[in-house]
Amino acid sequence: MSKLLHTKSSIVIILSFVLIEACTPKTETYDPAIGLYGTKWIEEQRPESEAIAQNILYFKPNEKLNQQFFKNRIDPREFARRFVLLKAKSLLDAFESPDPERGREIFSFSLYKPFLAVAGKKNGVEYSEYDRGFEYTSQEDIERIYTYIRQNLHEKNSFCNFGRLFFKKINRVEIKPYSVWDRVLDPKNKSHAIQTKYDIEYFMEPEIGSNYAESIQFRVYFLIQGDHVIQISILDASPAYCLYE
Repeated sequence: MSKLLHTKSSIVIILSFVLIEACTPKTETYDPAIGLYGTKWIEEQRPESEAIAQNILYFKPNEKLNQQFFKNRIDPREFARRFVLLKAKSLLDAFESPDPERGREIFSFSLYKPFLAVAGKKNGVEYSEYDRGFEYTSQEDIERIYTYIRQNLHEKNSFCNFGRLFFKKINRVEIKPYSVWDRVLDPKNKSHAIQTKYDIEYFMEPEIGSNYAESIQFRVYFLIQGDHVIQISILDASPAYCLYE
């Protein structure tokens, strides 16, 4: 009986690996001349904006930034579909989570140094966004920072005014490329490190009797090495008055 169970477990594990491998997007070729998604996309007459998921719109970059993506053989729309859209959806799921505490935890761990420095200051923890990081800050202090953020996402007077996103209905999301670094080839594994920033903006349902839809825009940093996501972090937001107090 135990042998049979062991065999079944092995089959499940093998099948899991096969499915994971089959579902992993192949984002890199080993020919730098071809790059990430080829170059034919630059010839397409693309609209200024288009839906890439339900209630999620993608806006193409201006011509200068478009050429920068082309120079590095990165299709900005394809990158948005493969990576940015996943982040936009994960944040949206966090804002609309039936488990508010879990949603706030997911969101708080997406925030990077500038926000951690602000939360540290409000919580009595010395944390500078410039010369201090996780390696210089104790685990206890880091946990205090994230706990402070998570526990202060109320509807009003919340941390950086982000609490609104957890209490108001979000009608649509907009994704826009902001910047891209030149790709760097890693000669060891023949894959390129891709660094980009995209803006992800969440539009909330207007108040009754108003046509004004308030929104919060996050500037998100992406570091992709070959097929692997190395880092995705929220670097900035607008409005986020707490960063300038």
